[in-house]
Amino acid sequence: MTQTDIGEQRSSGPRSEGEEICHIVERDNPDRALCGKDVTGYPWNPPWPICVVCVDLYEHGRGR
Repeated sequence: MTQTDIGEQRSSGPRSEGEEICHIVERDNPDRALCGKDVTGYPWNPPWPICVVCVDLYEHGRGR
């Protein structure tokens, strides 16, 4: 990879279709998903599948 290629890469948000997953975040830290993924620059409420790890952590955090 050349230096030019590195400079042209996106620095935030999903880099591929495989990363287009809707994550759950906390109000006090909207750039970090419950699963630990850095979601800085991701769109709000995208029409993507929901991250199953985030859902599991959310449900266990609510005492289910």
